[in-house]
Amino acid sequence: MSFEWPWQYNFPPFFTLQPNVDTRQKQLAAWCSLVLSYCRHRKLYTLDVLEAQESPVFNNKKIERKLSVEAIQVVFEELRKKGNLEWLDKNKSRCLIMWRRPEEWGKLIYQWALQADGKAEMITMDDGKGVKFF
Repeated sequence: MSFEWPWQYNFPPFFTLQPNVDTRQKQLAAWCSLVLSYCRHRKLYTLDVLEAQESPVFNNKKIERKLSVEAIQVVFEELRKKGNLEWLDKNKSRCLIMWRRPEEWGKLIYQWALQADGKAEMITMDDGKGVKFF
């Protein structure tokens, strides 16, 4: 199954952070959605800031545009604020990408446990084989 790129991905201005505050907020929301969708599709859990610039998600070779390292850091910081990213080092060069925030995982697992009638008993993750949480 191939990844479906959003329409913005082929729009050259998408690869330049916009100066207008409202436009930038929408742009960052689109970038966050794209990064999370792409990482989920490719089952990526960690990203390196410098390597990310050459990744297809930030580098559209078809239109010859790529997001700058500084802009990638802005996108990553937005993901951190939303709870979808944690830095793995003090230099902020590598990060952990979480497609779902820990609270979302907690709710999903709790709902699964309720449906499995296991609220009052011990359940191991092996008991959940075949259940897709992603």
